[in-house]
Amino acid sequence: MQKDWIPAKTPAGVEEIEGRSRRLPLRLRTVLILADGRRSVDQLCTELGVAVESIQTLHDMGLVAPRYALHPAGRSREAASRASMPPEARAGSPERVGHVRPEPQARRSLALARLYLIDAMAQTLRKGDEPVRQHLRQATTRAELLAAFELCREIAIEAGVTHLAAIEARFLGMLPVEE
Repeated sequence: MQKDWIPAKTPAGVEEIEGRSRRLPLRLRTVLILADGRRSVDQLCTELGVAVESIQTLHDMGLVAPRYALHPAGRSREAASRASMPPEARAGSPERVGHVRPEPQARRSLALARLYLIDAMAQTLRKGDEPVRQHLRQATTRAELLAAFELCREIAIEAGVTHLAAIEARFLGMLPVEE
């Protein structure tokens, strides 16, 4: 667990807060509640006295995942600028991160999946995400949105995003099933 990660609850973490099905010890439950996607691991440890081991345990249980990592200014901006280039102009595709099955969700919609991806990229890249947003807004079919996601994947890998598998799983879980 890196100190610059911003841990946030996964869908399983949110379910645990609501249902208490795993009967977490009070210490771990408190840390899970504090993992709100606003403070880094370092801030949680120094300001709130949370043990890194607790965060790591919750991560290993799949209850928290890094929302994004803090990056030096400009790194994400350079990666996002790739969105304005045509696909053939982009230098070789980075290797694809292992495929993750989407978690089943009740509601699936193209608009919901597109909005989630726009929000995820905005939070991940922080500044310089406007070319990515433009590209995603123009995707009006399932195939176009999947192609836009591949661009987002390339940019996220280039920017050093560590939680890409979680973004992919949630995005695919919102995407309507192909008919």
